[in-house]
Amino acid sequence: MARLSFFILAVIIDLPRGVRDESEGREAQNEFLAAFDQDAQGTENPYYTEKQGWEDEANQIVKELISVHMDMRQNFRPVNNWGEVAGLSMHMMIATRMLENLKTATHVADIGSGTGALLAVFAELVPKSAVLEGLEYMTEVADAARQKMEEASLLFKKNGNDTAETVAKKISQTGIAGGENGDLFNFNLKGERDGEFDVINVGFAMSENQIPGALWKALAVNGKLGMPICDGASSASSSVTKCPCHYHIFTKNSEEAEFPGTKLEGSEHMRIENDIHFMVVRPPLKFTERVECPGGYSGCDQFSEQVPLPKDGARFVEKVLSSSWTNQATTKQGSDTDWIHMKSWQEEIEVSSWGLTVVYVLDCEEGDTVMTWTFTGLGDLQSMGTRRISQHKGKQGDCIG
Repeated sequence: MARLSFFILAVIIDLPRGVRDESEGREAQNEFLAAFDQDAQGTENPYYTEKQGWEDEANQIVKELISVHMDMRQNFRPVNNWGEVAGLSMHMMIATRMLENLKTATHVADIGSGTGALLAVFAELVPKSAVLEGLEYMTEVADAARQKMEEASLLFKKNGNDTAETVAKKISQTGIAGGENGDLFNFNLKGERDGEFDVINVGFAMSENQIPGALWKALAVNGKLGMPICDGASSASSSVTKCPCHYHIFTKNSEEAEFPGTKLEGSEHMRIENDIHFMVVRPPLKFTERVECPGGYSGCDQFSEQVPLPKDGARFVEKVLSSSWTNQATTKQGSDTDWIHMKSWQEEIEVSSWGLTVVYVLDCEEGDTVMTWTFTGLGDLQSMGTRRISQHKGKQGDCIG
């Protein structure tokens, strides 16, 4: 069963569309930059300095890179707000964990790349021929990132790193996509980039169930996908803009491999144990759909309101509420001739980012008959526990047989 259908530290990157605001006042921007400059020496700022407790997450190779030192970090400082940048320790951890792939990479993508600081780190670790791409939805930030990357190429040249200079120059010219072209949910939509990337990093948090399947498909064999994933139900509400999460790394061991999910431990999945908080990005509403609830079904309206499903998931829920589906239930307790007996039927949706499973129970008693649909699945649905839809039919002798 395919489990997907869709498609740093306390400092966050790339805000969700609902809270991204490119028209932020110039006065507020100037105040922010003034405050930022006050910390230019980086004594407490996690963008410049290593976070306590993360010292062992970066190896010596990464710690000695030009791109993690003060002058380069200053070059990539944000345009408007902290949502555009990530913590130094987070960047070094990602580079360390992805190092073996980066050494031989042909294609690398940083989605939600902000001002480009992590791309600069990658530029020092990949071959000169590698193609690095940054996707950044905020056009103003993407425009600034191109300029910053050009300046980074000069800093690399000044420090004698010819490979990083070349790679950074290429990024500044053709490697930053902004606006709709820099939107995660437009990435590899038609499968045109399947199997291409050796490393993909996502710079914002998502619920597991909302990770676009196109990301996984874009990985080459042995490619790695790294991203923060919300720990649980805290990201379920659309009013939540930041979630507690962990950084997860997924490895595609074969061309046919399915997305392993966060529950699997082993060569296909690794969770970094350091606690982090990130801004949450959710799919646009066009990718989700609410269940159309028939009348008289308790819990259905609440389910529909609280759990916006991918379209195939919504169709699945509507299917299992139909009599043609529930008629397939078979007796599990008692017998068809008893006044008290139970029928049950279970099915799992074949293609859904929720991995939806439903168990239907028809509980027949002389005094009352109750039909219950119990849903479980991946991501937020799992973390929120089971969801039930029920219908009381009163005395219904014809449910026997």
